[in-house]
Amino acid sequence: MTELLAAATENGALENLVEAIRASAEHPWIQGWLTAVATFFFENVICWTVVPPLISTDIIGCMTAWQSTFWGVFVGDILMYLPVRFAMRYIIRLRWLQRNQDKIEACGHFFGENLGKTMFVVRFTPGIRTFALIAAGMLRVPFGPYVFWSAVSCALQSTIVTFFMPSLYEPAIAWAKRTWESHPSVVILVIAAFFAAFIVFQWAAAKAAMKRAMRPPKVKQPKDTAPPAA
Repeated sequence: MTELLAAATENGALENLVEAIRASAEHPWIQGWLTAVATFFFENVICWTVVPPLISTDIIGCMTAWQSTFWGVFVGDILMYLPVRFAMRYIIRLRWLQRNQDKIEACGHFFGENLGKTMFVVRFTPGIRTFALIAAGMLRVPFGPYVFWSAVSCALQSTIVTFFMPSLYEPAIAWAKRTWESHPSVVILVIAAFFAAFIVFQWAAAKAAMKRAMRPPKVKQPKDTAPPAA
C-alpha cells in the first residue's frame, strides 16, 4: 500500500500527510482533522486517490472519511469564496477587470441562471473548480444559495468517495501489490497514464465549461402584444 501511494504521489509534503493519516489510525478525531486539512491543499488527490484505498484496507473508517472529506472540501469552498467577495470593492478598478467587463457579466449571468448545475459541474471537474469558486466570489453570487449547493455537492462527492470508490480500488490495489514486487515500472507507468488521461480530461472539460460560461446571455425578444388588426 505504501509503495502504491508513493508511486502515485511524488510530492513529499503529500506523502508525509498520508503517512500521518496512516499513523493516527487509533485516533479517529486526529485522523479526521488531518484528512480534512489535507483536502485544503490536495483536494483531488486526497478524495479520489488516497482516501478510498485507506478505507478499503481498514486504515480509516467510513464515517471518519465521510465527515473529514465533507467538512474539508466544504470549508475550502467557503474560504475561496468569502475573501474574494469582500476584496472586490478594492480590486474592481483593475484594468484587466474593466477590459473584460463583458465576459465577467456573462459569467455572472451564467452563475445566476445555473448556480445549482454549475456547483455540481465544478465539483466533479477539478480543472475548473478553483477558478469557478473564485469567480463566484468576484461576481458576488448570493451567499445562501452558494452555501446550500456547495454543501449538497460536497455531500454527494463524499458519499461517492466513501461508499462506492473503495470497492473499485480493491482489485486495483491487489493487482498493484502483486505487480510491484516483480515489475514496479509497470505500476508506475499505469499510474502515470491514469493521471495523464485525467489531466487531459480536466483540460477538455475546463475549456468546454469556460466557453459555455463566457457565452453572452441570450436576450429574450418581447412578445408582440399589439391587438390583432380588425
